[in-house]
Amino acid sequence: MYKSSSSKPKFANLGFFFVFVSGALFSIFLFSLYNFVISLRKFQINHYHAAENNFLQLRDDASLFPMLFKDDEESFSGVVNRKLQQTEKDLLDVSKNELEALSSLKVALDMKSDGKEEKASRLFLHAIALAPKHPEILTKYGEFLEHTKKDVISADEMYFKALIVDPRHQRALENRKRTSQIVELMDLKRLSRLDEKRNALLGVHETNPALRRAKKEAYIQHIYHSVGIEGNTMTLAQTRSVLETKMAVDGKSIDEHNEIIGLDSAMKYINASLVNKLDLITLNDILEIHKRVLGHVDPIEGGVFRETQVYVGGHIPPTPQNLRVLMDRFENWLNSEYALSLHPVRHAALAHYKLVHIHPFTDGNGRTSRLLMNLILMKNGYPPIIIQKQQRHKYYSFLQAANEGDVRPFMRFIADCTEKTLDLYLWATSDLSHPLPLLAQEDQDRSNLIEEFSQIDENKNESSDTIRI
Repeated sequence: MYKSSSSKPKFANLGFFFVFVSGALFSIFLFSLYNFVISLRKFQINHYHAAENNFLQLRDDASLFPMLFKDDEESFSGVVNRKLQQTEKDLLDVSKNELEALSSLKVALDMKSDGKEEKASRLFLHAIALAPKHPEILTKYGEFLEHTKKDVISADEMYFKALIVDPRHQRALENRKRTSQIVELMDLKRLSRLDEKRNALLGVHETNPALRRAKKEAYIQHIYHSVGIEGNTMTLAQTRSVLETKMAVDGKSIDEHNEIIGLDSAMKYINASLVNKLDLITLNDILEIHKRVLGHVDPIEGGVFRETQVYVGGHIPPTPQNLRVLMDRFENWLNSEYALSLHPVRHAALAHYKLVHIHPFTDGNGRTSRLLMNLILMKNGYPPIIIQKQQRHKYYSFLQAANEGDVRPFMRFIADCTEKTLDLYLWATSDLSHPLPLLAQEDQDRSNLIEEFSQIDENKNESSDTIRI
């Protein structure tokens, strides 16, 4: 009796211990599962919404870029490690550069006070080269441009850059309050001038022989310069030969020939199917354009969203998983009431920038973006513009400025290209002994185009399938 009574509490204690341990383990499991679900939800929200919204804004937010690597842990870790290794060295370099930049700024201000404007200008540029994101240097240089050089537009851009770095910079804020409205009025006045020139060109009848020749030459030049921006080495004469004879040029690669043929095919598609279409521009239209742009170079990738991550200089486009949502949103923006209320040149420039910023294709993004831009312009009565390959560096620098937060310089660049193209058409269809006043100004880019236009062989037969633009 004594032994049996002593063993009973022993087993009872073990039972209580077992229940306690089981409950604790189960609680830990439930807590871990809850944290995992919450973290997964946060990752999905960040990965599919924060990044998507970011890539539809005019300004990139660099803090969101790491989100794009989270489905590739190795790539993300590699970037972080490289950044950590370079941090100490970069900080030392920045510190030295900033000190030298501030020293140059002080000397520049002294030179400005002494009336030595050219030396001051060089010192300001040197300071900005050393510290391109220093708000005080940007603001002081803006004041120099505004008050000494009388360049309000460039000054406003400097103030805007300073505010991107430091939104609370008091001097830059005060300066922008003064310049922003002035600059906007100047931009609107220029857009109004473009409308006047467009209307003058629309007054020239389509059967005008000079206009027909100018259109054919502009068609060839557009292809030559557009593929040239991407690195194609064909000359203008060789490009014309490929388009008119369909024969190969000795010493040039098959891809270079196919780039020209593909762009020609895409432009014919736009002319025949999209320019006069009353419907809105759809995502399918953009895919069809790209399909023809890349169809002869890479038929598999033509008209298909990329399935791999790409890197474009310092810009990291969104991951392939985000592209469908981003492009659907881009289509909605493209046809939104707001976008359609913009001036056609601004609408076209923004559409170009947004599409190339998303970078939805493996290759051909630039050519497709320029074609989309020209489609919007043509739907509004403008001729397709020519961005010269000689302006490649300027073109990319303005796209980079847009990535950094200010898209207005890029829109002004597109407006400038639009005006040059309008001037060339009006010059070609007018009495050549009375050039337009704007053409009398010194402009090497415009002079080069005028020289190319003036070399049109009037005796050549015009092909009906390439003449329309």
